[in-house]
Amino acid sequence: MEPRQAAEQLVTIRLLMERAALYRRALAPMMIAAGVLGLVFAATGALWALRSPAAFTGWWLLAAVLTVGVVSLVVRRQSLRDAEPFWTPPTRRVFQALLPAWILGAAPAVPLLVGGESPLPGAEDLAIYWIGIYGLGLNAAGFFMPRGIRWFGMGLVVIAALLWVAGSRWPRPWLDPHGAHGLMGLIFGFGHLAYGLYLRFTEQPAVVVSPPRP
Repeated sequence: MEPRQAAEQLVTIRLLMERAALYRRALAPMMIAAGVLGLVFAATGALWALRSPAAFTGWWLLAAVLTVGVVSLVVRRQSLRDAEPFWTPPTRRVFQALLPAWILGAAPAVPLLVGGESPLPGAEDLAIYWIGIYGLGLNAAGFFMPRGIRWFGMGLVVIAALLWVAGSRWPRPWLDPHGAHGLMGLIFGFGHLAYGLYLRFTEQPAVVVSPPRP
C-alpha cells in the first residue's frame, strides 16, 4: 500500500471512530423517514391491489428511489447544519458497501423495463429476495457505521432465509401477492420506524471534545 493510501485509510478510520455517536444521531431521522415511506407504500400498494410481478416491482422500485432521495436530503441538511462536507471518506465507504446490494436489488426490474418477464415468479418471492439483499447491504455497511446496523442487517438476512426454507417445505397461504405488500411494510416500514425511534429515544447527549493542546 502506498503511503498516500495508507494515510487516507488512517484518516477514514479516525473519522469513523470520532463520529460513531454522530452517525448514531444522524441515523434516527433517516430511519424514521424510510419507515414512514415504507408504511405508506405498503398500504397504498395493498389498497390499489398491485399484485402482478411487474406492478409490484415497479411500485417498490419507485419506493426505493424516493426513499434514497429523501434520505440523501436528510443527510445533506445535516451536513449543512453542521458545516461539514456531504461526500466525506466515511460516506464513500458506506456507499461502496451498499452499492453491490443495490445493483442486485434492482436486477429483477431490468427485464420488466425492457418488456421481458420477471426472473422471480411472484411478488412474494420478490419481497423475500429484497429483504435478504437489503440485509446483506446493511451488514456490509455496518462495518463503517454503528454496530446496530450490522445486527439489523443480519436479522433481515435470517428472516429472508427462514422464509425461503419454510416456503419450500410448507405452504404460505398468508404470503400471497396481497400479503407481500404487508411483508414489505412490516420489514421496510415498521422495521425502519422502530429502529429509528429506538435510536432517537436512546440518543446520548452530544459531548464536545476540545482538541489536544500542542
